[in-house]
Amino acid sequence: MREGVSRSSWVGVVAVCCATALVAATMLIDPRAWLLVRNTVALAGGAAALAVPIGAALAFLLLRTDLPGRTILLLVFGAMLFVPLYLQAAGWDAGFGKQGWYSFAHGSAAMPILDGWRAAIWIHGLAAMPWVILIVGLGLWLVEPELEEAAMLDGSTLTVFFKITSRRTLPFLVVAVLWILVTVGTEMTVTDLYRVRTFAEEIYIDVPFVGAIDTLQPLRPTGVTTALLVSSLVAVTLLLLSRLVPPEHFPSHTRRRVFRLGRWRWPIALTCYVVVFVLIGTPPLNVIYKAGLVVEQVDGVRLRHWSPMAFLNIIVSSPRQFGEEHGWTFLIAGLAATASAIIATPLAWLARRGWMRSVPAIGVAAICLAIPGPMVGLSVIWLLNREQSDLLVWLYDRTIFAPWLAMLVKALPIAILILWYALRTISDELLENASSEGAGPIGRILRIGVPSRWKSLIAAWLAAFAIASGDLAASILVVPPGVTTIPVRVFGLLHSGVDDQVAGICLTTVWGFILIGGFLLWLMRPAKMSPRAISDDRV
Repeated sequence: MREGVSRSSWVGVVAVCCATALVAATMLIDPRAWLLVRNTVALAGGAAALAVPIGAALAFLLLRTDLPGRTILLLVFGAMLFVPLYLQAAGWDAGFGKQGWYSFAHGSAAMPILDGWRAAIWIHGLAAMPWVILIVGLGLWLVEPELEEAAMLDGSTLTVFFKITSRRTLPFLVVAVLWILVTVGTEMTVTDLYRVRTFAEEIYIDVPFVGAIDTLQPLRPTGVTTALLVSSLVAVTLLLLSRLVPPEHFPSHTRRRVFRLGRWRWPIALTCYVVVFVLIGTPPLNVIYKAGLVVEQVDGVRLRHWSPMAFLNIIVSSPRQFGEEHGWTFLIAGLAATASAIIATPLAWLARRGWMRSVPAIGVAAICLAIPGPMVGLSVIWLLNREQSDLLVWLYDRTIFAPWLAMLVKALPIAILILWYALRTISDELLENASSEGAGPIGRILRIGVPSRWKSLIAAWLAAFAIASGDLAASILVVPPGVTTIPVRVFGLLHSGVDDQVAGICLTTVWGFILIGGFLLWLMRPAKMSPRAISDDRV
């Protein structure tokens, strides 16, 4: 494994150096690129500084200790994985933005707590935290038990943690930071709301100044070389992760050393509960309060109070009021998720053999992840909006093909990663037996791959559906006339603040993503840990 990691590291160094040189050359040509690079890196760095320490600590406590209630907390963070960024932004803005209830109550609407850089870093950092828990948790789960047991013979539990567990998990911390850099650098939802200029935001705000067909202008050298840099970072991240997680570590090892917290167990648990409640519970509580907030004029004084009847009325009327938007979202996202699963299956099947065979899957996932959402939309416009082709113009103006294609690009990577993970665990011996019986490549996929990993296929579809239905950055530019999705409608309303209407649609939407996240955790749940895995170690 170390040889594979080393080789991947060298490939990564070369790729990143080449892409960095391209970006440096571009910045000499376009001085504004330096400002955009600085802002993007600063935003990603601030989000990582917030998400990585807290997320890594929570990952260790939830996966490798005897913390009480850790299963419930894992379900909470698992459900938060797929809650879209615009819903999380709406939750925080409902309380502490310009139109937030706290801002009005304390007279700080002109200078709210969440505004500008503070808001962008805070929201991006909290949105990245569940992904940090997932990535770092994977590293913690894959630490070889035999190494920890051998280290216990020569030292204490703290020695085992610092010399073995933390060191073996360190590469996954790097992967988590790279993941945050990629996700922050390709999103424009929060940066547009709070006026922070990054590369993705620059591309998005340039759209009004671009002609309908001349969409190559936003893809100027700055955007192209940035996409190359981010693509190389994503490719290196996926390649490094694939070498860090060899197939033999996946399903067979169920014994894991559980660090016992001893007398600190309940104090640490209470601290975790408070942190999770503040970070995860505050946004929905803000939205619930805004949904039932009523303002009445009494003797010339505006009085605000929360009304249960007003809240129920908003909850009941919101699905009917925005039923058309929900219908379009389900239809387009469902088609994109189906196409993602179909395309990802052969790519993941080929990638399961590793190294060069994984290049197509890594390349497709890296490119799709790295291209900023607005650039995806502009590329779809450039592809379809051509007057010389009646078919392309019809697809662009009269069908949902354009938003479907944009959502497909954003949903495909998660389907590839889930199926790659699942198909790698199929025994080579089983496939060799099928091959000896005359089964070809397609036969092995249909007879062994799909039937043995059908849960993972459903999980890949659900994850792709969640990503597609929550996408805003890529699809906002390409929805045809007469078609409006939930993200587009909410994003438009958010610019004027979170009112009861926005709160209602957010509350009725977020439950769907929470159910998807919970069902995904159930589908992908690991085997139950053996009682022998629990030791009497104290930390």
